Amino acid sequence: MMYRWHVVGRGLAGWHVCGVDADGNSVSGSGGDLEDRSWPSGFCAGYVSEAVEGALVYDGEEADDGAFIDFVVSGPMVDPKLSPDGVRRFGETERRTAARMLVGLQGAYAVMAAAAQDERYGGLDSVGVGVYERLLRGVPGVKIGHVRGGKVVWEGA
Repeated sequence: MMYRWHVVGRGLAGWHVCGVDADGNSVSGSGGDLEDRSWPSGFCAGYVSEAVEGALVYDGEEADDGAFIDFVVSGPMVDPKLSPDGVRRFGETERRTAARMLVGLQGAYAVMAAAAQDERYGGLDSVGVGVYERLLRGVPGVKIGHVRGGKVVWEGA
């Protein structure tokens, strides 16, 4: 299946991608590499080679750990099917349901349900790639780039 990645990013657990498949479905993945690299199994996971022109690329390796973790856990999900400035808020009905469920939830589910109660963008909201990039720029130390001509062009490089 062919994927077109709109966001390629490195966090604390390696490279991750978000994009759209050939059928127009939102897809995500992790565990590959930024550039092409063949694995012994023959699997090749070069995310840039499957990225759309202009795709957002970010590297959180040198980011402030606390701020980056807060962004990832409490911040919105990126949805490449939305317009770059698009926002799909977690609905009020869902927000109330999450508040009622909070007493019975544990672990990450409890964290996300609690974050949904915040009026800022939360972990259950979805935003377009442009909004996501603007929010990422607020995390100290995150390196930002874009795919240009099949290669990553990092800002300030």
